[in-house]
Amino acid sequence: MSKSNSKWTGQLDISVFNNGKRSVARDIFFEKALKVMRPIYLNGSIIPTFYIVNVGGGYLDSDRYFMNFNVDTDAQVILTSQGATKIYKTLNDRVEQYQNFNIKNNAYAEYVGDPIIAFENAKFYQHNTFNLNPTGALFYTDILTPGYSKEGKTFSYTYMHLLNEVYVNDELVVFDNMLLAPTKNKVNDIGYMENYSHLGSCYFIHPDVNQKFIDNVFDQIKHYQQKYDCRFGITHLPTHGFSFRILSNKTQVIEKILATLQSYIVKEIFDREVDFLRKY
Repeated sequence: MSKSNSKWTGQLDISVFNNGKRSVARDIFFEKALKVMRPIYLNGSIIPTFYIVNVGGGYLDSDRYFMNFNVDTDAQVILTSQGATKIYKTLNDRVEQYQNFNIKNNAYAEYVGDPIIAFENAKFYQHNTFNLNPTGALFYTDILTPGYSKEGKTFSYTYMHLLNEVYVNDELVVFDNMLLAPTKNKVNDIGYMENYSHLGSCYFIHPDVNQKFIDNVFDQIKHYQQKYDCRFGITHLPTHGFSFRILSNKTQVIEKILATLQSYIVKEIFDREVDFLRKY
């Protein structure tokens, strides 16, 4: 049966399994405005890295995207974008993106995307669904950035709406519904963006995560609040994992802190170094 669906501007589907020596792709499907590059095993790694590409260069009014990632038992995969996700003005409708992650026992998915940039009059809705088996693991980040405005306004997009649902063993454990709507609310005020313009988020879920591990993670990054103009916090989820949020006025600051957090986690949990993704 064909996976093609005419309702999508672009769609892709990737399945990864462990062949006994390393993780490899079992099935790769993509069409229209989405493409995935052939997997790369960086620095002799046994984990494939996939680069996801929007061949249109940006997301336009009424675009609909769907991505599905399946990580089989004992398999691991690294996913990233080739460049920033640019949301242009959407005067008639909105841009929608749906991402599903299905992670089996002892499997691990690592998704580190480039910033999502919402330009003037942009409307963006993203719905992520993470389905994990009890010993499945996930590291996921995203960064929200306001794009250029002719008037020089910081928040010129109409809204950015991100919905994340995390299921462990088919039970909903996290429902994260975030809406930034500058046309309706003063998002730069206290309680929203606290006079910052950029927002970074991270989820890490793994059976070994407990409060002590979370405290150790925070110890690795807490000095950045004195070094940079930023604010962040880490929260123990109602499962074996945590969420992390950071506010700043610079993408580079968020990327630096997320990279430090990722490096510590990957070393402590998986005893490996983070591979440089070589995009630039």
